[in-house]
Amino acid sequence: MTLLFRARPFLALLFIIAPELCRGQLTLTALDLPREINETSGLEVHNGLFLTFNDSGGTTELFAFDQSGQLLNTIMISQTKNTDWEDITADLDHYYIADTGNNYGKRNDQKIYILNRNFEIQDSITISYKAQKSFKRRKKHPFDAEALASFGDQLVLFSKDRKTLNSAIYLFDKNPGNLSLEPMDSLEVGCLITGADFHEPSGLMGLTGYSPDGVQYLFLLPEFSVPYDSSKMQKFVLPVTPAQIEAIHIANPKEIWLTSEDEGLGLPRLFKATIE
Repeated sequence: MTLLFRARPFLALLFIIAPELCRGQLTLTALDLPREINETSGLEVHNGLFLTFNDSGGTTELFAFDQSGQLLNTIMISQTKNTDWEDITADLDHYYIADTGNNYGKRNDQKIYILNRNFEIQDSITISYKAQKSFKRRKKHPFDAEALASFGDQLVLFSKDRKTLNSAIYLFDKNPGNLSLEPMDSLEVGCLITGADFHEPSGLMGLTGYSPDGVQYLFLLPEFSVPYDSSKMQKFVLPVTPAQIEAIHIANPKEIWLTSEDEGLGLPRLFKATIE
């Protein structure tokens, strides 16, 4: 496949930053996306098109675009509210939208919307954190999560912890209801996790994240399970600036797609990572 570049093509060979954990080389290509999706967060596919949305108070609509970055359709999701949508994942029967962004630790209304394959709301999962006792506004806390992935009959939520820069792993069933979450494991990632996707045929989990100083990362977790043997985790640095990569979709273990917000300094971007 040849990408059709618009405006700002980018090509780089990226070598792994943690040789003891990683084997391989990553090639990255990029193109600009329309301004309508300047705060792209979450990435899924439907009928060969990518789906994304704007986070943090954006509209309740999905934007469908192709691999050349052309915006082709919008899908309004009725009976929902975008307080802070952060990720989207899917299985054979449903889409799941994570309204779980909680930058300041004060939300008590996080939920995951359950949609059918026609994007009609079916139900929701309301979540809270068992360890959270205070909802006072603060900048550093462990009760934010932006990365959701479908994992068999369950969902996996990865936390975004500005205090420890680790990521707690929450595993729970896809059934509607009210859940009080406890971590099943934790990953020492050294950054803020922003997106997740699980490729079921290969057992590969992918995560995106960034450090407080703006360095962007891609994590590959082969043979994913909960708890996870972190010695298998691969960590890549993505030298793209300015950027805040918030979404990931694994087409296959050698072809991974990412999107970045515009960060107020340009256009949002679509990246294709090729793993060798």
